[in-house]
Amino acid sequence: MITVAFSTHRLEVLKEAEARMREHDTIALEEPPHPDFHAMLCGDITIEDYLQETDYEFPRFAEASCRLYRVLHASGKRLLQVDPYMEKLNRLHDFLADGGDLQAVDPKDPMQAVYYAEKRATAALLHFYETSMTAPFTHVVQAVIQFARADAARIALRDAMRAKRLAEEALKVSTLYVESGYIHWKLFRDLCRCIEPKRRVRVCFLLEREARGRLGRKQVLGPGDTLTLLFVFHPKIRGPFVDLLAARSLIYIKLLHKGEMEPDEASVPHLEDEIQAYRLTDRLSLTDCEKLYSQVRRRSPQEAREIVKTYSAKGNA
Repeated sequence: MITVAFSTHRLEVLKEAEARMREHDTIALEEPPHPDFHAMLCGDITIEDYLQETDYEFPRFAEASCRLYRVLHASGKRLLQVDPYMEKLNRLHDFLADGGDLQAVDPKDPMQAVYYAEKRATAALLHFYETSMTAPFTHVVQAVIQFARADAARIALRDAMRAKRLAEEALKVSTLYVESGYIHWKLFRDLCRCIEPKRRVRVCFLLEREARGRLGRKQVLGPGDTLTLLFVFHPKIRGPFVDLLAARSLIYIKLLHKGEMEPDEASVPHLEDEIQAYRLTDRLSLTDCEKLYSQVRRRSPQEAREIVKTYSAKGNA
């Protein structure tokens, strides 16, 4: 049995993640190999020392995850770090920092593909930042679309590379748990193609029960993630719906709480935060988004929510 578990890097997923991980012999984490990983698992170095070399977007989640990994390792579970795209990206950074010439690298080396995927995505992101400062709203929307396309291509490459490596690891184990970010749906499809036919590959969404109870869906996807996934599977798609998702994403992202929130026994604060933002933006038209963007772009999440709530209450959305 192979389980691909979709989740976010949030504290509220760890309880369910642990329960699922314990059902498997081997656990493949969504991260590149670290030379001190085994030493951290065994307690030869502290978690703090292990984490200090890397800048984590969600440090409390990273620390809590390491504590969980130690417990699982002590119980006999085999933990692997499997993310060849990020592994190649780290190698690329070191190579360029040491003065390496990319032109001298074999064109068939995956590092080349990673380099160009990152180059396109970074250029598109910088273009978005520049455009969002002063350009008309329609130009900002197109900049969002441009970045989402480049990001989708990067995600598709990362999923394909990881699926191939995971399929190789699956041959060595009886049960495999695959940690996956919630936007990497293509990983499941790629893994099904790579894996031998007799192996069962299943999907689980770690917060499905909570999401269905609150929104009636297995997971919450904001308009930006929906747009990116659309491009992952349909790279050339265009049209009004694409523009609308991009416009909504500009409002949605302003409504989200930016820090890490600590859940209690029953709460899922980040999921609830995302659901509230989803509900506030799901019925906005392109015109609504254009009117709201100038009002919320420099506001705090709480201020932005009040602006969108007031706007919708007046019957504008």
